[in-house]
Amino acid sequence: MAPNIISSLDLTAEQFALIGSGYYITYSIMQIPVGMLLDRFPIRYLLTVACTLCALGTFWFSLAHESTPAFVARLLIGAGSAFGFVGLMVMTLNWFPKKYFAFLLGWGQLLGAIGPLVAGGPVALILNTVDGNWRLIFSGVALFGVGLTVLISIFLKGKPVSDDTIVFVDRYAPLRKRLKGLVTRSQVWWIVVFSSTIYFTMPMLGAIWGTSFLISKGIEKSTAAFVLSMIWIGLAVGSPLLGRFSDQIKRRKPFIILCSIIGIISSSLLLYAPFASNIELGFLFFLIGFGGSGQNLSFAMITENAPKSLRATALGLNNTIIMGFAATMPLCVTAFMKLSTHGGPLNEQAFIKGLTIVPICFTIALFVAIFGLRETFCRQQNTVHRLEP
Repeated sequence: MAPNIISSLDLTAEQFALIGSGYYITYSIMQIPVGMLLDRFPIRYLLTVACTLCALGTFWFSLAHESTPAFVARLLIGAGSAFGFVGLMVMTLNWFPKKYFAFLLGWGQLLGAIGPLVAGGPVALILNTVDGNWRLIFSGVALFGVGLTVLISIFLKGKPVSDDTIVFVDRYAPLRKRLKGLVTRSQVWWIVVFSSTIYFTMPMLGAIWGTSFLISKGIEKSTAAFVLSMIWIGLAVGSPLLGRFSDQIKRRKPFIILCSIIGIISSSLLLYAPFASNIELGFLFFLIGFGGSGQNLSFAMITENAPKSLRATALGLNNTIIMGFAATMPLCVTAFMKLSTHGGPLNEQAFIKGLTIVPICFTIALFVAIFGLRETFCRQQNTVHRLEP
């Protein structure tokens, strides 16, 4: 819908990138507060409010006629969405055995990928059906959000009554002391760097400039949207698959290294190899999404390195850096692409120059995975256990 929105709101490329990043700005800022809230308050109430914000922001966006209201609406959507993924992880930790965490989180990623997948080719077809009326589509999504809010408020359950964990935690220690215990762990920061660099490709290609890049190669818009949707299918397939294998063999590092290598190769081929077939391009996008699914394992690794009482906060910290990186980098890349065209319209060469950041980020992730991260063997690290007589 990018061309329709840009035309309707009379936006520049930089303004559109800023509006696109608005979601990630509040999403990232809210992650640590969200983790703290989920550590202390009933999840049903928090997610009901969060879903309400999403629906309200989406409806507001459908009514926007200038860049400022559109940006504020995106900020609201990001604030509400900030509770979604961390809430999913907290629910998984509360209700299911720890040994299935990466696998179940992968299924959460699969379900999450359905949104942007539907927002690709299917929405392109709907957009043609409604004569480019993107406002009608956003209104429909807002209505769906209202229904989802009602379902969450009725059916979502909180933490189980019994908790048979054998790990000791000092829940009465001051919050500052417990946070210090989290942020002073070097492995936490290596995980954050890995996850933010490997996931960056998803919003950069899948949500902001991927379709425009394909259009610059001479591909029709609706076809480009379908080709691009393969990146989300790759994420959807890779997340539960890698989570399952990782949980089964009790290893994390081999899979995150594999994902980084796949990402480097596929993104480099996408940008620099002379592929003309839509099938070939779709396969490369699938591999990029599969490589990006390595960030799913980073959430399992950070819970294995964080104190039990700060798991939600640790998950929020990880998501903060991931989405903060996703919010700021597209603005920098867009400015660089505009600079390379000397103020002219973006073309294929400008996209190639700007999107070179994608294989670079996969390369950074590979080096961090090899040299920075330690294997957790799918076990809680640095914990104290009860000794029975």
